[in-house]
Amino acid sequence: MMIALTVVRDWSPKWGTAAFVLWWINVPVAAVGCFGLPYLFASIQAKGLYTATPATLLPLIAALTAAAGGGVICRYGALTDEEQVSVIIVSYLLVGIGLPLSLAFDAVFISRLLSKDQPKGQETFQLFVLCGPLGQGSFAMLILGEVILRGSFAGYDAGEFITADAAKSMAYSSMLSGLVAWGFGTFWWGFAIVGFIHDTFNRAEERGGWTKQEFTLAAWSVVFPWGVYTNAAVELGTLLDSRAFQVWSTVLTIMLVIIWLLNIVFTIKGIISGKLFGLSRGWRDQPHENGKV
Repeated sequence: MMIALTVVRDWSPKWGTAAFVLWWINVPVAAVGCFGLPYLFASIQAKGLYTATPATLLPLIAALTAAAGGGVICRYGALTDEEQVSVIIVSYLLVGIGLPLSLAFDAVFISRLLSKDQPKGQETFQLFVLCGPLGQGSFAMLILGEVILRGSFAGYDAGEFITADAAKSMAYSSMLSGLVAWGFGTFWWGFAIVGFIHDTFNRAEERGGWTKQEFTLAAWSVVFPWGVYTNAAVELGTLLDSRAFQVWSTVLTIMLVIIWLLNIVFTIKGIISGKLFGLSRGWRDQPHENGKV
C-alpha cells in the first residue's frame, strides 16, 4: 500500500504495476492464513467455545487487510480499468471471507461474556482486537466503493454486472455497508475501553495502588485495531465531508499516537529493567549469581 500511496505519486506511475504484482502475491498468502489457521485452531487446539479468544480473529484480519490494500492500490496506484476491476472483485471476495466469519466469532465471544467469562488482567487488551476486523472491513468497503464511483466499472463496462449502470448502486451500497461495519466496530471499541478501565480499577484495589500495575507486551495488541478503526473514521470523514467524523478521527489519531508512545516508553523501560523478560529482580540480581537455582 505504501508504494501506491507515496512512490507512485513521487517517482513514477509505473510503480503502480509493482504494487499490483505484490498485491497479487499477498492475496494467496492471506487466503491460506485465513483458511488454514482457523482450521488448525478448531481441529487441534480448541476444546470448546471457552477456548476461543479475540486472538482467533487475527488470521481473518489478513484477508480484510488485503482487501483494504486492493482498494488503496486501485485508488492511488495508477492502474488501468481492467486491472482495477480484477482487484476490486477479488477484494470483495476477501471481505466476504473475513468479515462474516469475524461476526461469527464475535457471537461466540459474546456467549462467553454472557457466561460471566470476562477477560481479566492482561487479557483485557485482547478486547480491542474485536474491533479490528470491523474497522479494517469498513475501510475496505468504503475505499472500494470510492474506487468504483471514480469510474473503473464504467471504463470496463462488460457483462451484466460490471457496467456503468451498476457502478453507482454498488458503490453506494459498499459505502453504506462500510458505515454499518464501522458502527459495529464502535461498539467493540467502546466495550473494550469500558472493560479495560473496569479491570484496571479492580487490579489497582487488589494490588494496593496504581504504581504496582505491570506492563507486558499484550498492551501492543491495542495499537493495530485502534489504527484500522481510526483509518475507517478518516475515510468516512472524507467521503461524507462530515465535520463530526473529521474531528472524531483527529481525536482518535491523537489518542493512537499517545498510546503508541506510551507503549514505546514502557517497552524500553521493561527491557532495561529486565522485567519484560520475566527478570523480576533485574538483570544483575539473579538467583544463579547467588549460588541459587
